[in-house]
Order: sequence, then structure tokens, then C-alpha cells
Amino acid sequence: MDVTSYIHTRAGRQRGQALVEFALVSIPLALLLLGAIEFGLLFGHKIELGGAARAGARYAAGNPKQWSAAAAPASNTIEGQLLAAGGTSALPNDDSHITIEYFSVSGGASALCGWWHGGAFVPLNGSSQAACVVDGNLVRVTVANTYPLFSNQFRSVFGTGVPIKAVSTMPIIG
Repeated sequence: MDVTSYIHTRAGRQRGQALVEFALVSIPLALLLLGAIEFGLLFGHKIELGGAARAGARYAAGNPKQWSAAAAPASNTIEGQLLAAGGTSALPNDDSHITIEYFSVSGGASALCGWWHGGAFVPLNGSSQAACVVDGNLVRVTVANTYPLFSNQFRSVFGTGVPIKAVSTMPIIG
């Protein structure tokens, strides 16, 4: 075998080896990139829900009785303000996605005294709406949703979606 044919044969083997190494390394790198993108989208959805919960709680602090059970609530309601916050307009206005709770505050401790449920205020623990929804008490808005996973690879591991929720609590001032 002459030197020229030996060099060409060896170079061809090295190119084939590099191709096999690239194929082996590219699969985990692609999964890592896909995971980073999926996590970024999930984190962005969590931020949207947090902003919606804060917007709802902020509006509820000044307008604690402005509820709505409508599928498309008006903008002058707690749910309307919450759904108008960026990225949450498609969220259903129901008790499994939006919860509005009221806490009475006495002596530094708070106790759940009522909540908005099924289109009506429901007093708890012997309280009444008049005693529960007053200045100085707390309103807590919880927004929950399921983030649908983007890729089939992650759906096979984690299921169809990841449940996320955001909570915001503010004192009633109006």
C-alpha cells in the first residue's frame, strides 16, 4: 500500500468517526435544548398567572364585592381585571381556575371567613358577608391552570400538562 492510499483511507475513517460522534452527541443536546425551551415557556406561563393574580387582588382590595360569574366578565369586576392581565384572557371564569377568598384579621392572626363560589358569596365559620368583606380584612386571589406541554417527549414523562397556580393576598381598603 502506498502512502497516498493510506492517507485517503485514514481520512475517510476519521470523517466517518466524526459523523458517528456527532450523531451520538446531537441527540442529548437536542433534548437539552428542547427542555430549556419547554421550561422557558412554562416559566413564562407562571409569570402570566402571577401577574393575573396580583391584578385581581389589587382590584379586589379596592372593590371587594365586584364579582362576576359571567363567562366573559366585565372589566369593572375582579375576574375581568384578572383576565385582562397579560396572557390570561383564555382562562375560564370558574371556581377551578379562579378563587377569591376573604380572611378576617384579629390580633395578628387571620381566619378564612368566606369566599366567592358558584356565583355567590359563601360565608364560613359563622361569619357574614357584612362582617367578612370589610376594610382591614384580607382578600386572597388564586389563579390555577394547567400548562400544556409542548413536546411529545415530555408528555410521555410528565403527562399531558403541568398544573401551576399563583396566589396574591392584599388588605381590603375600599
